[in-house]
Amino acid sequence: MSRRLLLWTAAIAAALMLAGLAGLDYPLARAIRAAGLENAALFREGLAVLDTALGMHLWFWLAGVAAIGIGLVALAWKRLPLPPRLGAALLAAGLVQVATIATMIQGKDAFGRLRPFQVLESGDWSRIWFAGGGSFPSGHAAFYFGLFLPLAAVARPVWLRVVLLAIPLFVVVARIDLARHFLSDVATSALIAALYALLASFAFRRWLPPR
Repeated sequence: MSRRLLLWTAAIAAALMLAGLAGLDYPLARAIRAAGLENAALFREGLAVLDTALGMHLWFWLAGVAAIGIGLVALAWKRLPLPPRLGAALLAAGLVQVATIATMIQGKDAFGRLRPFQVLESGDWSRIWFAGGGSFPSGHAAFYFGLFLPLAAVARPVWLRVVLLAIPLFVVVARIDLARHFLSDVATSALIAALYALLASFAFRRWLPPR
């Protein structure tokens, strides 16, 4: 796995998280609404297609559990027409996603942050934390970065890596545009996924040596 990619992702996500928490979250959310960019059809419909394709509407854990299952079978059953590297990559991605989602859920319960659309509609920015909300960190960012970031770190062709990274990046921009999350919400989940992926790069170095 490319630890350089994972380290850069963690560093950028941490910087965006801190920038959002330091004050960028609120003006960004207001600017998107004021400019009439909120709830754009491209992001709304595109996100719905991705969520349906990956089974989020059926079961939030489906993609991660499926990746773990396929990875384990590929590693254990040598007759399958799947290379051990692909099996290890799927297993690592599934485990990273499940761990990221579990951590995200704990964060939502602990911080109770209101979502941007709730705050924009009320106009009260004085108390948005510990208010029974579910904005921080982002569930969608945890789902998509947790699954696709480890796969991107394993991918060898540059074009494939770009495609795999473009999916979670599209998702987090969509969630911000739809006023469902602040910048720091999605950046925090991306950071969590990057840190778990770094741990996986050491755990799976036998099958996925660092590059």
